[in-house]
Amino acid sequence: MNNNIVIIILIALISLFILLILEKIIDFNPFKNLIKVSENFVDKIGGNELKLDKNTNSTNPLLKVNTKPKNKNSNSKKHKNLVFTSAGDNTKFDELWIGPNQNYDVMVVYYGKNDKILNKYSQKVDYILQRKGSKFQNFHYIYENHKDILDKYERFFILDDDIIFGVDEINEMFRLSKKYNFWICGPTFKITPECKISHEITKTKNKKQFRYVNFIEVNVPLFNRKALDNLMKYYDPVLIGWGIDYIFIWANGREHKDKYALIDAITCINPQDDTKGGKRELHLLKNAHQRAAEYQKFANKYGIKDIPAKNWSIVKL
Repeated sequence: MNNNIVIIILIALISLFILLILEKIIDFNPFKNLIKVSENFVDKIGGNELKLDKNTNSTNPLLKVNTKPKNKNSNSKKHKNLVFTSAGDNTKFDELWIGPNQNYDVMVVYYGKNDKILNKYSQKVDYILQRKGSKFQNFHYIYENHKDILDKYERFFILDDDIIFGVDEINEMFRLSKKYNFWICGPTFKITPECKISHEITKTKNKKQFRYVNFIEVNVPLFNRKALDNLMKYYDPVLIGWGIDYIFIWANGREHKDKYALIDAITCINPQDDTKGGKRELHLLKNAHQRAAEYQKFANKYGIKDIPAKNWSIVKL
């Protein structure tokens, strides 16, 4: 009798292991909606790689795809600015942010599975990687594994892939960031029906100014190298969007009143959720429903308290 129990347990464990391997290799598990497996149990067996590295191209983890000027009028100067995004299938960043006069390189992590779209992006950007994960999870992976590439750059614009603005506006963001030595800055959001505004402070005010503030939204931060390094000292890949905008100010010092800026002179559009089928692609990520709880754990660990967003001062341009 005891032998039969042992055999049944072994068969169950082997079957579970095979299902996990199948899901990892071909993303197929016919029983995934019928059999519920504790994520803690999966983590113990497979580790975080099952969550974040499921489709990372291990043989060429970050491909440099643009080594020549995009056309004869392109600026061939080595850029010190980098735009980074984690992109899916429903985006037009490759049409909006790419142009012959850009003063920055573009790095994209593609989290989809469409080879045609991957190839389309590859024709336009400077670096590309295929990997699942949210924007900061994927940037953290690059930061930890490809510092030799990131060390070439001085400023980093970490954008959501659906932000609508053009090359000239991105160029100007980098120019102002350098001119005024902002540690972290961001554009403001247009007050139009098609633009989602989550925080009152991020609305565009007088377009001939910028404001020193204590808050920049997570979808549009532009960091200098020092501020980025300070964030990465603390960032944990369990964090998915929620609360990261509080963390990067905290990591660089909330007491500063002349280091973080919202630039009213540069505006952009953050599309409403209904333009994305009513659901953000972020919500498709594993554990996305726990993102608020994960942030709260992180905040409790480091004693990060919520503070109201404030404008410290206004500078006319």
